[in-house]
Amino acid sequence: ASSPSKENKEKVKGEKGTEKMSRKTAKLVEPTMSRACHVPFVLQGTFLDGKDKHESGTTLDRVEIEYSVHTLHPIIERHCKHIFPGVINKQKDKDTRKEPKEGESSNDVEKSEKKNKFPQYPLLCIPTFQHTNSDMLEFTESAEKEKDLKLKGFYAWCQAVCQRLRKKGFWADYIDPCSGYPVLGDSGSSTYNEVEGMQLLLRYRHSQVGMCKVILHPRWGQRIYPASMFSMAPLDEIKKAIKEVEDTYKEEHKKKDQE
Repeated sequence: ASSPSKENKEKVKGEKGTEKMSRKTAKLVEPTMSRACHVPFVLQGTFLDGKDKHESGTTLDRVEIEYSVHTLHPIIERHCKHIFPGVINKQKDKDTRKEPKEGESSNDVEKSEKKNKFPQYPLLCIPTFQHTNSDMLEFTESAEKEKDLKLKGFYAWCQAVCQRLRKKGFWADYIDPCSGYPVLGDSGSSTYNEVEGMQLLLRYRHSQVGMCKVILHPRWGQRIYPASMFSMAPLDEIKKAIKEVEDTYKEEHKKKDQE
């Protein structure tokens, strides 16, 4: 019998690699479209290097964003220790307890630590996509304007979701697509690689354009604006926060129907 061809061997190897990779992460929420209206927009982080400052504090009429929720792939988990230096390492906290000061009891220390820390839940990633009319690799005036608009949409949506989670005491932050650094927390020694993250979590294909890798959405190809949010909140709380943001869209349409 003839031996398997090199092509077939590589195919089998690739399939095994995909199966192995899929066991390292779990998709908790399938890609879902989220729609919101009149979302507050506030300038934060390195947004557009200070451009369009006059628009900070206004609202975006409409945001449509596709999101999913995932447990972290081990590679992403390792990177996150350097991307989010303010994220509490549960094991480290157990090993480095504060000693009570003079006149302070151990109960006082525990109360203080609980007050200053976010609840400990597994760190989750929420990758997002916005469909674009232009190819985001184009350097045309219309493409640049759409990039700015989608960046504002991502900022506004994440600000609204993170605000609700953080009010409840859950850690949440999102990545500035312009720099790769977190927006709400301190910057670490590493930046987040969106393309690598999307590949590991969603197993989407990519194309090579010059020296850059570009993620390919299964429906929209490379006409997308990808960006990610992270949280240490329970999955139900993340869903609840997103639903509260989406309710603005439902309320807007309810008003229109009544007019």
